[in-house]
Amino acid sequence: MSSHPFTARGLGRALLLPVLLFSLSGCGMLSWFSSSKPSPKAVAPLASQAEKVQVGMDWQARLYGTWRLQPYETSNIAVGDGHIFLVDASGHLLCLDSQGKQQWMVRLDGKSARGPSLADGVVYIGTDSGKLYAFAAKNGHRLWVTQLDSEVLSPITVSKDAVLAQLVNGQLVDLQRRDGKLDWTFSMNQPSLLLRTLPAPVVDGDVVYAGFADGNLVALNLNNGAELWRAAVAIPHGSNELARMVDIAATPVVDGDRVIAAAYQGNLAAYAVSGGSEDWSVPMSVYLTPVLADGHLYVAQADGRIAAVDPHSGVVLWRSEVLKGQYLTGIAHCGKDLLVSDDAGSIYVFDPQSGHRVGQSAVSASGIQSAPVCLGKDRFLVLSGAGTLYQLHLRPH
Repeated sequence: MSSHPFTARGLGRALLLPVLLFSLSGCGMLSWFSSSKPSPKAVAPLASQAEKVQVGMDWQARLYGTWRLQPYETSNIAVGDGHIFLVDASGHLLCLDSQGKQQWMVRLDGKSARGPSLADGVVYIGTDSGKLYAFAAKNGHRLWVTQLDSEVLSPITVSKDAVLAQLVNGQLVDLQRRDGKLDWTFSMNQPSLLLRTLPAPVVDGDVVYAGFADGNLVALNLNNGAELWRAAVAIPHGSNELARMVDIAATPVVDGDRVIAAAYQGNLAAYAVSGGSEDWSVPMSVYLTPVLADGHLYVAQADGRIAAVDPHSGVVLWRSEVLKGQYLTGIAHCGKDLLVSDDAGSIYVFDPQSGHRVGQSAVSASGIQSAPVCLGKDRFLVLSGAGTLYQLHLRPH
């Protein structure tokens, strides 16, 4: 079982950052846990002969508002129709053009920990005040807003006529896409401590797959929210609440006739979409969503190690120890390369076939708070902890 990745570096120097956890009592309240572990060692520089890929900058855009980088609270960036949608930590939803110039901005009631989702010309976003919004992507006009029972801590999922989100109180809600009216609610009991992140629900056909903070993966009927099956990805154990944390913070991944889920301080496991029987399970502590690409599943473990897994068998094909001890904020497959970001502000490039590190670049001393978002043609976006959006590109060395 991996150790707690509660130590982080940011703002250009090593320091200890508190980890934000939720202690739920009644409607819930915030508490902080400070790690006593030393800061991780700096990543060894890449030997010049091993550098196969270089990271270059196309442009950068400094966004207004206050920003902060918190453990487990990475922010989504939505891209579509030549525009970029993201949020700042002051509670604004922003639309930028393809060169990073602001097109419009709207003020939200509350702040969004996870950022926006885009579907068919509409931007959806939830806030810590329990509001879920729909805005027209072209001009920021508000289409509807719905008040929910608790803070929205998951990215929003849009499918067919449904808008789905998970709340910090253990609810999964299904809203009507046209007007935001509530269709159904599914609830799970929450443990006393949670990571400050929830996975996005995943829709495949008429089935919704959702992971919860108690370590369970649940399959639901999209039409009415009825439970079809559930599987324990991790079972809490230990002498204290911290040791018993087994949140499914990573979004489930559907691969044909199996769905793959990962739990913090638990397992990476695959289940049959029909009935939920376990296909395979590998002990791994994971909080970032794995990436399925070219027949491989790429996983960033909580201790900073990177692994490639055969999604059919669960066999670990390779594992890189290069980033062990680092707090990672994202993993993405872009072109022929695997990209990993960390809170120290660097981008690392790995060969997806061998697992060898083939490039790296220090992007921002304030850390990176988003997973890399691939734009095609070896270009991608990342957002720094200070609120600077970068468009970067990869080129052979």
